[in-house]
Amino acid sequence: MEPSKKKFLKNMVGFSMTTWIAFAIGLIASPIATRLYTTAEMGKLNLFSTYAALFSATCYLGLDQAYVRFFREPPGRGTRGGMLAFCMATSLGFGTLVALLALPAWRGISGLVMTGPDFGVYVCLAVYGLCQILFRYLSLSYRMEQNAKLYTVQGVLQVILTKIAYLAAALDRAEAKPSIVLLTVLMGAFTLVFTLMQRRQFTLSFARQADRTFLRAMGAYAAPLIPLAVMSWLNSSVSLVVLSRLMDVSAVGVYTSALVLASTVNVIQTGFNTYWAPYVYEHYQRDDKGSFYTVHRLMAALLAGFGLTITLLQAPVYLLLGPRFRGSVIYFPFLFLTPICYCLSETTGMGIGIAKKSYWNTVIFLLSAAVNIGLCYVLIPRWQDAGAAMAAAGAAIVALLARTAAGERYYKAITRYRYLAYTVGLMAAASVANYALRGAPLPKYLVLAGLYALMLFLFRAEIATLWRTARQAAGEGMGALRRAAAPTENKGDRT
Repeated sequence: MEPSKKKFLKNMVGFSMTTWIAFAIGLIASPIATRLYTTAEMGKLNLFSTYAALFSATCYLGLDQAYVRFFREPPGRGTRGGMLAFCMATSLGFGTLVALLALPAWRGISGLVMTGPDFGVYVCLAVYGLCQILFRYLSLSYRMEQNAKLYTVQGVLQVILTKIAYLAAALDRAEAKPSIVLLTVLMGAFTLVFTLMQRRQFTLSFARQADRTFLRAMGAYAAPLIPLAVMSWLNSSVSLVVLSRLMDVSAVGVYTSALVLASTVNVIQTGFNTYWAPYVYEHYQRDDKGSFYTVHRLMAALLAGFGLTITLLQAPVYLLLGPRFRGSVIYFPFLFLTPICYCLSETTGMGIGIAKKSYWNTVIFLLSAAVNIGLCYVLIPRWQDAGAAMAAAGAAIVALLARTAAGERYYKAITRYRYLAYTVGLMAAASVANYALRGAPLPKYLVLAGLYALMLFLFRAEIATLWRTARQAAGEGMGALRRAAAPTENKGDRT
């Protein structure tokens, strides 16, 4: 195997481990949670996570993305440690200020989660959001250093803590409030421990490095991304918010059960996206467009294959969920399109980051959020939570097309767009068929099987490449294990 391909696959697999382990933990936790909690209490838990994500994403001020962009090229007198400390301190300071200024409105804010005022939940929202901000930078530090081992350990521990929190609380009282309190306490302890462990990665005297050149470069890149955080949140969470307004928190609980299944695509997406940004910034100056296009084709094949496989196996998969949460089986494939389109856009829209035209991301997410909100208010009254899933899918496709057009304008790496069309077209067709034929199981599965066969044909070359690469990687892995075991065996012979 070529050294460059070996390194890419090694790092991609390494950064994917957190997601694979989280996926395995989720397979265990979800069946338990959906049997312990009612749909209403689960809906409250998910709304808490949703609004905490809005708070933290807003307080990044775009500096998390600026840190990623300038990690290898710190501007001015900045260093990596100083840049990390500057971004972290600025985001946390702004978050604390926002939490204090919003204090008079605690009744309305906590009511968004609990359907009634609760000061304790407001405090938990603020504390948990600040912990998420801190965790974001701690995680980014390991990611940009390409330290897959510590990145995985940190991510897995965070997943275990969050899953344990609401399951442990539910064993006593299956209500949202105790789970939210326990989750907040555990997240606070977790981030404190890792802050102490990683204290050498940030320079406390960062103010000395923040010269005019540093501030201008960081500000120019980050400022257009500030509204992007809100737009991104709207794009991913507006369905939950509108559902809670037009219907109730029970509908949110059922809808999020479908999101859990759709997030299984993250076993591919998260590991890839985590490593992809540093890989692009390290190699784009070599004009390595051929390898970028190869990655695009292989990712399209992986995403299409994974999404269609879960859709085809929906009957046994949905047995994992509690009976009250299985109503989303008729529309959950629509939700696959959001992570699939986002992952594909990472390979087609990389020119935006390379050219430092970050304002395009804001424009694109604004467009996508507007489409999502508009479609939600049109489709939810007619098709309830299924309409929310359709709206999310439509917005994701719009964002993919817009990001591809903008990214390819500045750095054209995709020679043919047919693989984009294959993946989106196949998943959209499977989603429509799954919903339209919901009362006719035999025709539905025949259509889904036909689409799966078509996918195997269209991506036959990419599937063959992936298979060869997997075999090579497995062979080299076995060889490494044999070499590692050889000294022990020889030592035993000598004794």
